[in-house]
Amino acid sequence: MDIAQLCEQLGSDDQTKAFQARRALWLLIAAAGTPGKESDRAVLAAALAGELSAKKDDKEKSPKHSLKSRQQLLLVMADIAGDPEIPALEGALNDFDLREQARFAVAKIPSAAATAALAEAAQKAVGVEYRVGVIGSLGRRSGAIATEAIKQVASDSGVEVRLTAAESLAEQPDAAGDAIIAQIGKDLGAASPRAAKRTSIARLQLAATLAKAGQKDAAKGIYQSIASDGADDAQKNAAKSALTQLS
Repeated sequence: MDIAQLCEQLGSDDQTKAFQARRALWLLIAAAGTPGKESDRAVLAAALAGELSAKKDDKEKSPKHSLKSRQQLLLVMADIAGDPEIPALEGALNDFDLREQARFAVAKIPSAAATAALAEAAQKAVGVEYRVGVIGSLGRRSGAIATEAIKQVASDSGVEVRLTAAESLAEQPDAAGDAIIAQIGKDLGAASPRAAKRTSIARLQLAATLAKAGQKDAAKGIYQSIASDGADDAQKNAAKSALTQLS
């Protein structure tokens, strides 16, 4: 059975057939991942991306494969896609019915191009739940592209988006993130003790991130601020304990 047939079978209502197709594709991916098979891997990844983007014919704009097939194909592509497949994945990121599976695939590509695709989705996509997932994916990356995108969405009107941005900034070794996290806590904390706690914890995490990155003075400044501000006793004690360890 060729790649196109396997991709179509992924969407079969017969669960046995769908499983067989997934297994066949995963076996192909595993074989292409062995040393010396880099060219085979590239060819297979390109073929899968082509099936994801394929149309029924030149005149008809509808996709070649069913929605279910394309959703499953994206999950399979997460194990093999790389930078050359980013354009096809970006198309899926802009498709409401495919974007969550596409985010999963893009999030597994450790490149600047993948980070840029996630950054654009974080800033331009609609839907709180989806954007929260994208921002969380950015938080697990490093570099200016991820950090600046998170800073941009930190002023969003959505409460959960802002809180997720605060928690994602806490994973970035950028001391400037503390002022942003603190402002989010100030804006949301008065009306929501939960938001106040989440931002205090995020500041603690940022300090830990900075300390690990060798920015101990910046970390100390955050810990000292938390130990003396309106954080609850648990956060204050954690900050004091961390200060002692850094001294």
